Amino acid sequence: MNVKHENVPGQVQELVIEIQKSDYADNVEKSLKKYRREANVPGFRKGNAPMGIVNRMYGKNALVVEIDRLVNENMNKFFEDNKVKYIFEPMPVEEKTKADFDNPGDFVFTYEYALRPEVKLDYKALPPVTDFKIVPGDDEIDSYINQLRERHGKYVAPEDIAENDSVSVDFGGDKEAFFFIRDLKDDTKKKFVGKKVNDKIKADMRKAFNTDTQFARAFNLEVKDLDENGNYKYEMTVKRIGRIEPAEINDDFFKAAFPEGGVKDEKALKAEALSVIERQYEPETERYFMNNAIETLIENVAVDVPDDFTKRYIKAVQKDMTDEAIEKDFEKFKRSFQWQILENTIAEGEDVQVTRVDIEAYFRDYFLKNYFGNFNPDSVKEQLDKIVQQSMSNQEYVKNAYDMLYDRKLTAVLRKNMKTDSKKGDFKAFIDFVSKKDDSETAEAKPKKTTRKKVAPKAEEAPAETEPKAEEKPKRTRKTTKKTDKE
Repeated sequence: MNVKHENVPGQVQELVIEIQKSDYADNVEKSLKKYRREANVPGFRKGNAPMGIVNRMYGKNALVVEIDRLVNENMNKFFEDNKVKYIFEPMPVEEKTKADFDNPGDFVFTYEYALRPEVKLDYKALPPVTDFKIVPGDDEIDSYINQLRERHGKYVAPEDIAENDSVSVDFGGDKEAFFFIRDLKDDTKKKFVGKKVNDKIKADMRKAFNTDTQFARAFNLEVKDLDENGNYKYEMTVKRIGRIEPAEINDDFFKAAFPEGGVKDEKALKAEALSVIERQYEPETERYFMNNAIETLIENVAVDVPDDFTKRYIKAVQKDMTDEAIEKDFEKFKRSFQWQILENTIAEGEDVQVTRVDIEAYFRDYFLKNYFGNFNPDSVKEQLDKIVQQSMSNQEYVKNAYDMLYDRKLTAVLRKNMKTDSKKGDFKAFIDFVSKKDDSETAEAKPKKTTRKKVAPKAEEAPAETEPKAEEKPKRTRKTTKKTDKE
């Protein structure tokens, strides 16, 4: 076994792995003996087939598996022993590779790999990043407080229907529907408001709702079963009217809505509402900041990516992609790879990582706030522990939580280090500002923003089939040849 590498100028390097017959013969023989013990060969008892037949049936497969193992082990060992950081996946150089699996002897495998470029990141030298803070208006604060009052209000049955009530109606004999008046369009809403129990109302109820989904849910139907030409005009009889009377803002309300005792008066209530609404806007503003930060970093920090090697890598990963398609979108691919390298540099420099403890804490906080907000945490600890462990056993939930927490930590690092140009306003002002900025960028023909990619396994916007990822660590296997039919 011999692994050869000679440093040459430039980013793209070659690695040669030479394998002699003595390196693989014993293990191939062991594999064939195992095949023999397990093989069912017609005409022979299990485990008694002649080795010659076993070799003809499984020999090439056993050889391929062993050679692949040796190549991967030695390549990974070379990278680890020499602390080599590289981008993309090493690619075989076919014209410098000697491998005849039909007439096995010595093998020579040559791979190209691209060194990860050194990135000099000087935050102080970067231009400021536009940041926007959405400040909730008084109407949003009042709406949040009213929703909270309704959540802790009491259910009553009024005499006549008002706009915020719910109703149950009989239609088509003994069939019953349930819906909220606020979900109806204005012309139908007027037919219901003011009506009492046992009053009758005629209306085309499919047209009364904004969506078929609302209509189907109200009348216990399936959207897929709705007939485009069907008759959904009903004569309905009001059976029940429901209304939530908002809770009075008093000590009982504060105890019910905030059992931990953190909010005890109206001033604290408004402050809590402000904080909650600001957190609801955070995903929008954080995403906006992050996109601006990524754009600023890519535009102002040199990240060398070898063009020819990158194009060959894209084509190797995306077999159906043509040279013309690669050329057309190459700048987009390249910028995405540049961001991955920048992101890895930032994450390593600031030790950005998400642990299992972080993910468990996130699940606990999420379920406590969204499902057990009105309970004392100690009283629901056992139930909460069970839900958290169930979530931790779901790989998709864990992956999504990991990605989100990683984003938060990375964003926090960039906020800490990058200069910002702060803007402030309500949500409408934010939308207007972003729209004007996007229009300006289009007019100036600025490069299109690249899609973010993370070290963590998630691509938020770009589908994998059009934007391959620049791997920084070797995958477990690099197949040296196609599998045989027996493999």
